[in-house]
Amino acid sequence: MPTALLPTRATVRVAVPPARRVLLAAIALLVTPAGAADQPADRSRDEKAIRAAAQTYQEALGRGDAQALAALWTPDGDIVDDVGRVLVGRATVSLAAPSSAATRPEIAVHETGIRFVTDDVAIEDGTVEVRPAGGGAALEGRFSATWVRHEGTWKLAALREARGDEPSGAERLADLEWMVGDWTVVDDGSADGTAKSDAAAKPAIEVAVRWNTGHTFLLRDMKITPAGAKEPALHVTQRIGWDPLTRSLRSWVFSSDGGHGEATWTRDGGSWVARTAAVLPDGSQTSALNIYTYDGKDRCTWRSLPTHVGGEHVPQVNMTLIRKPQGAGR
Repeated sequence: MPTALLPTRATVRVAVPPARRVLLAAIALLVTPAGAADQPADRSRDEKAIRAAAQTYQEALGRGDAQALAALWTPDGDIVDDVGRVLVGRATVSLAAPSSAATRPEIAVHETGIRFVTDDVAIEDGTVEVRPAGGGAALEGRFSATWVRHEGTWKLAALREARGDEPSGAERLADLEWMVGDWTVVDDGSADGTAKSDAAAKPAIEVAVRWNTGHTFLLRDMKITPAGAKEPALHVTQRIGWDPLTRSLRSWVFSSDGGHGEATWTRDGGSWVARTAAVLPDGSQTSALNIYTYDGKDRCTWRSLPTHVGGEHVPQVNMTLIRKPQGAGR
C-alpha cells in the first residue's frame, strides 16, 4: 500500500509534578465508567469491513484503477510519502498511471494491525513490500493508515509512509547470480539470426564470471582468440556492481588493446539490458544496447544493438553462451 506528519497547531507543554500526575491518573480511573476497560465494544464487523476496503485499495492500485482508488478516500484525505511529499488522497491518478501488467510493480502488504481510536476512527499499521516490474531488489517500508466512517462506509482519511533499510549492494546484485560460472560461445550470427557457416572463421570466445570477496561486484573475464591464432588473444575484464552515486547497477570494462567503457544495467521482463558507452583504442566512441536473456538453466543469449559507431552502420550481433559443466574450467 502506498502511503512526516504536518503540525496543524502549536503545542504548549506544561510541566506537571510527579505527585500531581499520579493524582490525575487516579481521578481518571475513578471517573471511568464501570466495566469500560474490560468490556470493549465488539468491533469485529468494523475491522472486517476495514480489511476488505484495504484489500480493495491494494487490488485497485495493482491494476492501475485511479477511479476505484479515489472512491476509497474522504474528500480531504491526504498521503504523505516516505520523503515528505503530500498528495491529496482523491488525486490518485499519479499513483495509478495507465500501464501494462508487465510494467506495474508487485505490491504485498504484511503484518497489519488495526486499533480503534473511537467507534468511527481506526488506525491500520503494517509493512509493505514493493517489487519492481521485471524483478530487482524489493523496497520495504512501513505505513500507517487512518480510516474513518464516512457516509456509512469506511474510507481513508490519511496515509503515511516510512521506508525501511535500503538493500545492500550484494542484495541488489542477487538477480545476476546466474552469471557465475564458465561460459563458451557456441554460435553467433547477424541481425537476421543467420549463423556464420564457416566455423574456422569464427573466433573462440570464453567467459568466466565470479564474485569478488565481499560479493559487491561480479567479475567477468572474456578471452577472444582470433581464428587461426595469427593474432594475440584479446582479454576483456568487467566489473558489475551497485553504484550508490547514481543509485543504479553499473559496469566498467577494460580491454587489453586499450579500450574501455561503462554501462547502466536495468531489468526488462526476462532480460537484462546494459546501455553501454565505450572508447576504442583509436579514440573513437561507440554505444550499444547489450541484451542478456537467461533461460533459467545453462544457456544465455546475448544481443548487441549498436546505437552509435562513429556514424558508421554496424550490424547487430547475436551470440549464444553455454555454461560449461562445473569443474571444466576454461
